[in-house]
Amino acid sequence: MRVLWRMAQVGVAVAALVAAPAARAQIKGSFDGALDDAQRGVPLTAAAALSQVGKVVSGTMVFAGDPAAYGGAFLVHGKATKKRVKLSGVYNSFTLKWTAKIAPGTLTGRAKLKAPGTKIAGILALTENVSTADGSACDGVYDGNTTLFHDQVLGDALTSCRACHVAGGQADAARFRIDVADERASARSIALLVDAANPDASRILEKPTGVLPHGGGIQLMPGSPQLDELTQWVRLVAAAHCS
Repeated sequence: MRVLWRMAQVGVAVAALVAAPAARAQIKGSFDGALDDAQRGVPLTAAAALSQVGKVVSGTMVFAGDPAAYGGAFLVHGKATKKRVKLSGVYNSFTLKWTAKIAPGTLTGRAKLKAPGTKIAGILALTENVSTADGSACDGVYDGNTTLFHDQVLGDALTSCRACHVAGGQADAARFRIDVADERASARSIALLVDAANPDASRILEKPTGVLPHGGGIQLMPGSPQLDELTQWVRLVAAAHCS
């Protein structure tokens, strides 16, 4: 009887392991939000691209503002539990510390930005950007304009993006990804960030021009050939009403 009882115990333990929930949810993706600074009364628009490996979280975080102050990209790192993430980073003379509660699609908690003579503190809330499609609906635009995409979009307009928006790059977690070995995949990635109703206000244009906070800073200047090339592509995708 004792042997049977032991075997039953082992069976229960094995069943519990099999039925155990999967490993902790991983923090990976791009996020938008704001730091609500009660003293200043003016929220700071924020964006982040974060990745988690095990308990370690790393990535970039940027706040809208003067790039000479806190408007540039903080390289952040820290650790996460099942319920909280704690990150810190440095940009110029500013230090960032943030402890946030993890909820589905959101990270919310108290953050501090400090520099000699300056302190900004408040609740930093970020919401994950989630795509509801894979961009394949716009394959027809790519198929009909492969030379334009290869020569002008990837070959010129987006060359500066290849430092970060690639596998293993600092913006690896962002929705926009460049894969020079699979140009169709790159085109699909762009299509996800096109606003068909207002193409010139598309995220793929407002990020590199600094209209929206961008960890890579301003990469495309108004009136530049590169911005014109990317805008042309965005308008092609928008006209197809596939994004």
